[in-house]
Amino acid sequence: MRRNAGHYVLGTEGLALLRTWLVADEETLRRNVDELARMASAPDEPPLSIGLDVPDLDVDAGYARWATSYDEAANPLIRVEEPVVRALIDRVPAGRALDAACGTGRHTAYLAARGHRVAGVDATPAMLEKARIRVPAADLRQGDLAHLPFEDCVFDVAVCALALSHLPDPAPAIAELGRVLRPGGALVLSDLHPTMLLLGGTGFFVDASGRAGNVRSFHHPHARYLAAFRRAGLAVVDCLEPAIEPEDVAAVSGGLHGFAEEAFRTAWIGMPNALVWSLVRQW
Repeated sequence: MRRNAGHYVLGTEGLALLRTWLVADEETLRRNVDELARMASAPDEPPLSIGLDVPDLDVDAGYARWATSYDEAANPLIRVEEPVVRALIDRVPAGRALDAACGTGRHTAYLAARGHRVAGVDATPAMLEKARIRVPAADLRQGDLAHLPFEDCVFDVAVCALALSHLPDPAPAIAELGRVLRPGGALVLSDLHPTMLLLGGTGFFVDASGRAGNVRSFHHPHARYLAAFRRAGLAVVDCLEPAIEPEDVAAVSGGLHGFAEEAFRTAWIGMPNALVWSLVRQW
């Protein structure tokens, strides 16, 4: 589907105005409004003249293509998510670990480096191929988050990163993650923050050949996660919401920040980008 990249810039201008209309000085607000009006009145000039094809893809098709660039392209979501997830992993003694939706194995490798005996599961063969190269000693299997290929109560810790927002309902996957954990076992879940999903955030990517794509994503509010945790016997230990920082602005903009640098900084810095849960299985 053909998309207009300039609409993202216009939306950012509007978000910057919305975030500051009661607190910014008059000159800043006027500059924001004038810039927005100038862009909107010139549809044949950049950024509104910049179009790209962005097919809407399911998880299998999307990640099969994204695997070609997943570890190379700058990803502002991973940049804020990864250190938080690693800090939570560091709290857990070495044992048997699961990386569910392991992708190319970035958390699998960290778990192994921390002394865990690691298994991983992912739905996409192309992502698993990358993970097998990165962590050859891990037990990596193709599988479905809603039907994990493991027995009950076999893991001391499980990680599931940046995957549940691709599911229309996260509850079956959360139930499965609880099932394979032993009582007292730790679970670390991360995902795109639901606020970002409401603002249009999704699984947008550019593959190694330069073609764009979008992996379908679904908004899950905190309440939906909490209800699923209760049903799965999982207690919340912590909830962390790392935000976009100044060094993320260029990546968040997709290279478009030069058209409206002040607006991109005002709109996005401080916005929660990831949602990270630390949980423990109670029974």
